[in-house]
Amino acid sequence: MLEKTESYTQVELKETGHVQLRLTTKISEDGNVISQAHHRSVVTPKDDISFLPQHIQDACNAFWTDEIKALFEE
Repeated sequence: MLEKTESYTQVELKETGHVQLRLTTKISEDGNVISQAHHRSVVTPKDDISFLPQHIQDACNAFWTDEIKALFEE
């Protein structure tokens, strides 16, 4: 039986205030991974992050201090 799973496998907090995300999609058959692909994206304090898992939202919100948010208001 084929099974598709998606998970964020990397979160990078950059000095610039950007958060880089890597979403990994795996296709498995009978427990063995037969395909794997990565999709990268970047979010900033100005972006809607409500689609992200709660633990990643929490990390972003903790990282985005008032000082970092101010960088994106200029």
